Amino acid sequence: MDADAQKAAVRSASRRYGEVTHIRFSADELANLKAIAEREGVTVSEVVRRLVRAEVGHLPVASEALRPAIVEMTDQLRRVGINFNQAVRAMNDGRVSHDEGLEQALIAVGDLVRQFREELKAMTGGSRKARNAKP
Repeated sequence: MDADAQKAAVRSASRRYGEVTHIRFSADELANLKAIAEREGVTVSEVVRRLVRAEVGHLPVASEALRPAIVEMTDQLRRVGINFNQAVRAMNDGRVSHDEGLEQALIAVGDLVRQFREELKAMTGGSRKARNAKP
């Protein structure tokens, strides 16, 4: 990779991820990371990001076999969220009798649906290298 292409790749990654850190690994650790990256079809950086995400409790990145099902679930959750928003809007507009407890419950469930949807979307993100490698 020439110098200009490498600089462009770094700028692109910086826009996506923001911060850069430098880590020292032993030769064995780096060999293991590279083997994992090759097996998964991602970069070493993506392997490290996945390990960090797993450690802090984020859902893992989905395999190609699971990706279509997760995309479908994400879309279904989007539709559920729309229905919750419509119900709350109907209460706020006076089309349905207002019940403070019900409104708060709908908002809480809507927030959970949005959170779960975002987690599912993160599972299907994967690395740009893996997405670009598809035939």
